[in-house]
Amino acid sequence: MLAGMGGKVLGVFGAVLWHELAHAVTATTLGYRVREMELLPFGGVARIDRLGEAGAASELVMAAAGPAASLVLAAAIYFGLPYFPEWAEDLNFYLTVNMTLAFFNLLPALPLDGGRIARALLTNRMSYGRATKIVVRLGNLISAGLVAAAGVEFWQSSSVNLTFLFAAVFLYVAARGELQIAGFRSMRILAQKKAELSARGVMPTIHYTALPGASARDIVRLFGPEQYHIIVVVNDAFRVERALTETEIWEGLPERGLNATIGEFL
Repeated sequence: MLAGMGGKVLGVFGAVLWHELAHAVTATTLGYRVREMELLPFGGVARIDRLGEAGAASELVMAAAGPAASLVLAAAIYFGLPYFPEWAEDLNFYLTVNMTLAFFNLLPALPLDGGRIARALLTNRMSYGRATKIVVRLGNLISAGLVAAAGVEFWQSSSVNLTFLFAAVFLYVAARGELQIAGFRSMRILAQKKAELSARGVMPTIHYTALPGASARDIVRLFGPEQYHIIVVVNDAFRVERALTETEIWEGLPERGLNATIGEFL
């Protein structure tokens, strides 16, 4: 067992590497390409191509993989403690590192894993953009809470908690970036679908049936990133009026708006 500060630094990097490898392996299993992994003293990030285009289920599984791996490693260390009493101090440190890494990343704030999990769950009930806004607000509240906690600590002990302040600034700035990116996500996904369809000549398609009075907003919420969508519009006699492609609906939204009925797109 490595002892001293050097061993602890290696332990922290090892915990971060284990966490990010879980994200990378899960992403690869789901068919996404991992460009690189960046490790930093305070955390890491696995850069995954097309992560912003992942469906809710895929995003949830990829996000949950990291904290789950950290908790599994923490559990292994905890149950191994009685067998290595001479290494108790170091093992307790590594246990704390993995627990901290898991629970910090489970905070419901973007771009943390917990924020992605929360957004994926909300996306099943609302649009991706609205889900992102809600999680960003949660992240802002957490940032404010960290600043408040640092203020209380300074008032009580006259010491500045730089970890809390750094985390608060990081979460606030990163969440604003996620909000900006979310606005372009739908167009990126549609462009990717067109490219995939052109390259392969075929792709999975989902059909929905709608009456002319259905809201475009409700229709768009049904669109996921992993299939192309066709809306079959039927009249009051339930006879087919026309089929609208996902492309036609997206291209018509700037002119008609989300509050328009699907019949206005015919």
